[in-house]
Amino acid sequence: MGKIESVILVAVGSFIAGVLLAPKSGKETRQDIMDKTNDLKGKASDGMREMKKGAASVKDEITDGFENVKDIAKDATGDAKRTAARVKNEATARADAVKQKTQRTADNVNDTRS
Repeated sequence: MGKIESVILVAVGSFIAGVLLAPKSGKETRQDIMDKTNDLKGKASDGMREMKKGAASVKDEITDGFENVKDIAKDATGDAKRTAARVKNEATARADAVKQKTQRTADNVNDTRS
């Protein structure tokens, strides 16, 4: 084999190796990029849906918690009002009893002076 034949054989071998190892065509590369982009969009959409579900769940839990706190505060307020009313009634009754006793004592003192 001569030098020219060797050069042609090396060139053909290089061409075949280049075609076999070359990257995809522009059209195939663009399609791969679009496919990958669509895949990532789908994953992002799925992630957003999951995040929205999680946020809605947290919102519901917080709302339930606030409702529970509100109910507890309402009950505590009612209890405090009932206790205050009971204490007021007891204080009024005791004040009336002391007033009556004081009046009887004053009447007794006046009777003994007369």
